[in-house]
Amino acid sequence: MGHCLLHGDFHTLCVSCQLPIYGAGPTDCYYPPGATKDMVNSPSHYTQGSIECIDAIEEVVKHLEGMEAMCTGNAIKYLWRWRHKNGTEDLKKAMWYIQRMIDELDSK
Repeated sequence: MGHCLLHGDFHTLCVSCQLPIYGAGPTDCYYPPGATKDMVNSPSHYTQGSIECIDAIEEVVKHLEGMEAMCTGNAIKYLWRWRHKNGTEDLKKAMWYIQRMIDELDSK
């Protein structure tokens, strides 16, 4: 058992990716067995679940433009990764982008 300052206790490190496993089984790892860590093209904090964050953002903002697209995309990005990267700092960043968009829309 180990301890992460951001996430708390973890049981062990994954033998494939060397990231902490927080649950009891192999499905709790960020990467499937045999996968390699790629912090540029597929960082673990954007690849939870069956869809990557960038693909979800692309779908959500495809009918938005300018600041609306940017603020929406950035808010989603920070909400997507908060538990796997920077904790409450990412939640505050998401709130900042949401507030920026609200202020922009209210000023029109």
